[in-house]
Amino acid sequence: MSTPAQNEQIGDYVLGLLDADEHRAFEAAMAGDAALAARVTRFAAQLQALDDTVTIEAPSADLWAGIDVRLAGQGTVVPLRPAARRSLPRWAAMAASVVIAAGLGFTAGQALRAPAPSPIVVAVLVSDDQRPGAIVEAFANNSIHIIPLEAIDVPEGKILEVWTKPNEEIGAVSLGRFLEAMDIVLPANSLPTPQGGQLYEITLEDAPGSPTGKPTGPILFKGLGQTPI
Repeated sequence: MSTPAQNEQIGDYVLGLLDADEHRAFEAAMAGDAALAARVTRFAAQLQALDDTVTIEAPSADLWAGIDVRLAGQGTVVPLRPAARRSLPRWAAMAASVVIAAGLGFTAGQALRAPAPSPIVVAVLVSDDQRPGAIVEAFANNSIHIIPLEAIDVPEGKILEVWTKPNEEIGAVSLGRFLEAMDIVLPANSLPTPQGGQLYEITLEDAPGSPTGKPTGPILFKGLGQTPI
C-alpha cells in the first residue's frame, strides 16, 4: 500500500528533484518492486500529457528566484537545486509559472495525489471457478487500468493479452499485452466508448501475442463491464 511519503518520492523522482544518492536508491527500489515501477510509469505518463500541450521555453533565473521567495514566504524552505532546475521538463516550468501567478505552493507529492478521472465502466474478471483475478477500469478516453487481484503464472514463451468485445459486429479486439500480472494502464484506442455489459477477458497466448488478432489461448479471467453508480 502506498504512503504519502512514497507518493512524494515518486513525484520527486519523475520531476528530477532527487539528488544522486537518492536517485540511485530509488531506482534500486524500483528494480525490486514491480508495483512501484508501474506507479512511476503511470505518473510519468500522466505528466507527459501536460508536456505535450506546451512549447519549449527555458525558465528564467527570475522565475526560480520568485518560486524560492514564494515558498519561503509560506514558511516552507524548499531550495531548488541547480542540477534539478536544469533537468526539469517543459511541463514543470509551466507548473512553476502557475505557482507564482496563483500564489500557491506546488510540490510533486501534491500533483501525484491529485484526483484521478473516474472510470465509466468497471469489470471484475473471474476464472471459470468464479475466482476474482483482476479488475478492469475503462475510461472515457478509452484507456483502461488493470488491477491484478492475484499472481498469474506465465510460462516461458507465453504472454498475457487483454481483450474486449464492444459489440458482435466488431468482435474481440486486443487492448494490449503484458508479461506478468501488474497494476498497469493501457493507452487509449479508437474503439467505441466503453459501455455496461461490454466483455473483457485475459488470455494466455504464445509470445509475442495472438497471431490471428483474435483470442487463441485459454481464457484465464473474464467479466462484463458495469457502469458505476
